[in-house]
Amino acid sequence: MGHILIVGSSGKDEHFKIDNFYKLPKEFRPFLKKTIPVSQIDKLLGSEWNKEKVYSVLKKHSVSPVHYSYGGRAPHVAYGVARLEGNARLVTTFGRDYDSPYPGFFDGGYYSHLARSNVGMKLAIIENSNEVENLDSETLNSGVWVVMDKTTSTISCIKDEENNEFFIIDDVDGASGIEKTRPFPEAEFENADMLFVTSSETPFMKNSILEARKRGIEVIVDVASYGVTEDYARVMVPNSKIILGNSNEIRQLIDFLKLRDINELFTIGSEYPHAVILEDKLNGLIEIHYRNGKYSKIGPVEFEKTGNAIGCCDGIAAGILIGLQKGLSLENACKIGLLEAYSIWRVEGVQEGMLSLDELKRLYLKFFKGTPF
Repeated sequence: MGHILIVGSSGKDEHFKIDNFYKLPKEFRPFLKKTIPVSQIDKLLGSEWNKEKVYSVLKKHSVSPVHYSYGGRAPHVAYGVARLEGNARLVTTFGRDYDSPYPGFFDGGYYSHLARSNVGMKLAIIENSNEVENLDSETLNSGVWVVMDKTTSTISCIKDEENNEFFIIDDVDGASGIEKTRPFPEAEFENADMLFVTSSETPFMKNSILEARKRGIEVIVDVASYGVTEDYARVMVPNSKIILGNSNEIRQLIDFLKLRDINELFTIGSEYPHAVILEDKLNGLIEIHYRNGKYSKIGPVEFEKTGNAIGCCDGIAAGILIGLQKGLSLENACKIGLLEAYSIWRVEGVQEGMLSLDELKRLYLKFFKGTPF
């Protein structure tokens, strides 16, 4: 069994709980369920806005202290797959704090935590983020970079008391910004059966998809909301076997490509996408739209909303990937994804809710009868 190569930015999640999203200044309204890069704050919110002003506003609306957890969508997914005894390798970028035990990190430093969980990683130390062109071949082909003149990107997760949420990623001081110019580590494709791509810098995501297709490796993409441009959409859609996203993210693709509805996404490429998966993490539903016109609905699974919805999408992705790696149908793989989301909804933090194999079996029996695999 080959591995799943999981690509995307790492981060440390900084959790803000605010009173009401709609009490924030009107400039924030277009970014519900979307991500604002720090480098684009003045462009997206207006020239009078900067990082300090944004966080000052958030603090005024906070209803509880800020806390941290392991962050970054790709490490979440890799951890989720590995926890279910799948075979996953990670391509990502940390800063010099790659193994610092931040308050709220339940298993110590991030790198050691992932290594203990059997996530496959080849690490390389980058002393200067401005000298990527001078790196040797072994470093360039290492999946996990540690950039010593940066810190691991902070991803602020802002959620109100009605579960309205949006995100801010520090692509200025954060290490993941190097992925704008980082060459893809092609050696990581060896023995890979699948490539999974989630939030990262646009060129890095685009290059990974094109390289995987050249090698005949199946591509699965979570659209996410960060790094998606019209150019990226035109490359990603026809080269991805399966596309995942919530209604806002899929609508973003449809609008970029000047289409009318989800079914027209299948007209962009002659072969792919094979399926588009529409996630509803509030109602415990997944819709699968197929290229051949078939349509499936999985769920609803009634979530116990005692924790946080942030990261449920990563649980869904991890469940789908492990299911496909185990040879399940897409429908049955999506069932595992919903159970991961169910578990994550019960806790604060994402990886705290990722299921073990025994936990998955118990939940699968409860909701779907039988066993997952």
